[in-house]
Amino acid sequence: MLTRKNVKTQHIRKEELKTYKKLFLLINAHLTRYQPGDNVNITGGKKFGDVIAPLFAKLKGRRVESALRLKSVKY
Repeated sequence: MLTRKNVKTQHIRKEELKTYKKLFLLINAHLTRYQPGDNVNITGGKKFGDVIAPLFAKLKGRRVESALRLKSVKY
């Protein structure tokens, strides 16, 4: 999952997603400039929209990318 550009979400287990999120939190891979306290790095990529953004979004009912842009979520 780490090296693939496109990921088939139906093949991902919950345990893998938890591990993936822990890794992102450990190295700040989901943040702009990889710095703690920065905004979530929003890209238009399929992997971001399908896998990464849902791990860090607290908003429901909207497309995650547009919701994160409107709220400017910080971690």
